[in-house]
Parts: sequence; structure tokens; C-alpha cells
Amino acid sequence: MRRACLGWILSLCMMISAVSQTEAAGLFDSRNAGVKIFIGEIQSYGDYELKASAFENFADKLRQELNQQNLMAISNATVTNEEGRHSEGASGEGAVLSKIHMDAIVHGHQFEHGYAAAKLVRYADETMGRKVFYDDERVAAWKKQPQQTYFLSQGVQPAARRIAEKYGAAYLLFVNVKDVDVRLKHGLFASHTTKENRGKKMKAALDYYLINASTGRVYEGHCENRKTAQLYNLALVQGGKGMNVDELLNHVMEAQTDDIVKDMVKNGMKAVQ
Repeated sequence: MRRACLGWILSLCMMISAVSQTEAAGLFDSRNAGVKIFIGEIQSYGDYELKASAFENFADKLRQELNQQNLMAISNATVTNEEGRHSEGASGEGAVLSKIHMDAIVHGHQFEHGYAAAKLVRYADETMGRKVFYDDERVAAWKKQPQQTYFLSQGVQPAARRIAEKYGAAYLLFVNVKDVDVRLKHGLFASHTTKENRGKKMKAALDYYLINASTGRVYEGHCENRKTAQLYNLALVQGGKGMNVDELLNHVMEAQTDDIVKDMVKNGMKAVQ
């Protein structure tokens, strides 16, 4: 009788624990529900260029992933911000978004002065001074603290708040697609060919910046996927061997958006609160 009673009590405790865990998970989801994240810019500030269509596809996938986490992803009509990124004489919101993105990058842990686009290098030198990036001890120490948050420049923080208020967003999100590479047998870069062939190389490395609009605090996340065989096999299963390089690139982008959102929900949003 005692054994039966003890077994019943243990079963009841397990049921209560399971319910509590479910409620806790639901509470976390409900806290995310309705939170607006403004996607400010998805661009490449590396020393190469990628077709704008690749960034547009990436943005679509990123919105879908955020929405699946009960987060409201919003953006303006030009999330790739081609003019703001590439034009030195750009004005208006595009220029402001580019500046916010560059400010987050140059203060971050992943910034590589020698591998940045010319516009970003000029901004880094004007904002922080070139000598800062040649202080090897400082750079090494900062890179060893990848989870440490930091703040936008004081002159940039008001602009970030104004844009967030305009769109009713709590956070701003920027993505710097530094290195995306899908190669063919002949080694042609993915964005410059439409030939169909079997890909030999698939990799992606990008940094994302989640900014608390009210404080200017920045969380820098890094996603890098070099699991060539895994990515390639998945792509073949879903699309077949006849896919062109743009379709292969699409699969790489999809894997990266999944990594970004998982890290952002698990670490980024908590870090900048």
C-alpha cells in the first residue's frame, strides 16, 4: 500500500514538473509576442560585393524566422539599403541606417580593419582613429570577450532612438554579410554566374548587431557555417543535383538565418536589456 502511495506521489510530482516547464516555456513565448524588431540593414561591409537579390532573399528568410519566434519583424521598403551602403552622397534614412550599422561594426569584437570595405574603413578612422586598430594588445583582449555588450557612439544613439520610435520598435537589427561563398567546378564566384553545376564549396560568415533602441546597447553575434558536406547534402536532397549556384546560395542563407534567430532569442535579447 505504501509503495503504491509513494508511486502515485512520484507520478504526481512528475506531472506538476512537466506542467511547470510547459508554462515557463509559454511565458517566455508570451514575453516575446508583439515585440517589434526593426531590420535596419542587411548588407556586406566586407571587401567584396554580392548581388542585392541575395540580401533580399536573406531578409525574407530572416523575417520568417523571427515571426516563428513570436517576434514582429518590420523594416522599411529598402532593407538592403543599396544607396545608403554604396553612395558616399546618400542622404535621408538610408544614410542614417548605414551610419548606425557601421558604428556598431567598428566598435564590435569581429571588426577587421584590413578586410573591411573602403567606406567602413574611412568611418572607423574618422570615429576612433586608425591607431586604435593597430594596438594589437587591445584588439586581442577585446576579441577574447565576444559576449560583452557595448554601446553605440553617443552621437549615433539619438538617431537610432528616432528610427525605432518612428517604427514603434524596441530593437534595431543589422546584419553584415562578410563572407558568403558558393563555388562551382571552375571556381567562379556565385554572384557572377548563372551556370548550372554541382557546387564544390559552400560557406557563410556573418555578424549581426542587435541594438536596444532606448539605451544604445549593442549585442554582437557571429555566425559561421563551414559544414560544407552537411550543407551541400541538404541542398541536394531539397533541390536536386541540377541546382544553379544562386539556389545553393539560398540554402546557405537559410541555414544562417536559423542560427541568427536562435542565438538572438537565447542570448542577444537578454544581454541588451
